[in-house]
Amino acid sequence: MPKGGKTRDVPLSPNLAKRVQDHLRRFPSISCTLPWRNPEPPTTELEGRQRRPISVRLVLSSPHANRINYSMWSKRSWRPTLAAAGVVKKVGEKAETHGGRSRRYPVYELSREDMFHVLRHTYASTQLEAGESIVSVSEWLGHASPQTTLTHYAHFMPGAGKRGLAAMDEWFDQDPQPNVPEDSLGAPQTQNRA
Repeated sequence: MPKGGKTRDVPLSPNLAKRVQDHLRRFPSISCTLPWRNPEPPTTELEGRQRRPISVRLVLSSPHANRINYSMWSKRSWRPTLAAAGVVKKVGEKAETHGGRSRRYPVYELSREDMFHVLRHTYASTQLEAGESIVSVSEWLGHASPQTTLTHYAHFMPGAGKRGLAAMDEWFDQDPQPNVPEDSLGAPQTQNRA
């Protein structure tokens, strides 16, 4: 389910839209029925309607054409990718047995900053750093208020402030002659001669 059970429209850059189209040509979307996560029987008619399984088209799927299991994806793809990029280190191995089969998995040092949520954070921070409206970014993230977006995502990023520095350079590079009328101060102007 989407975060908060809400759907939203998010604009794609032309480059990203092309990449999604290329991906869908190679790996067409599949239909998948997603179950409701709460196993308890509904107590009201409304809960019953809200908990019905829903069918959706998945842009990304498992090699077996199923929805991606987050914990398996994290274990088999995300964490090894972070390790290969030098972001995290392997700290050991763990053996697991499922259905009579044993398998060993690497264990990585991970902090909250290295979890999948960092992609959402990077998206929001990059949009804000590029000068996108806080209201737009808040809407795209599905936040109830721009204040939530400011609290979680508006922070100083490496390279931040370049627009302000460029604006100051442009301001200082202007013609040094003041654009102020001579009588604007209400007193006659005198020139200082050396």
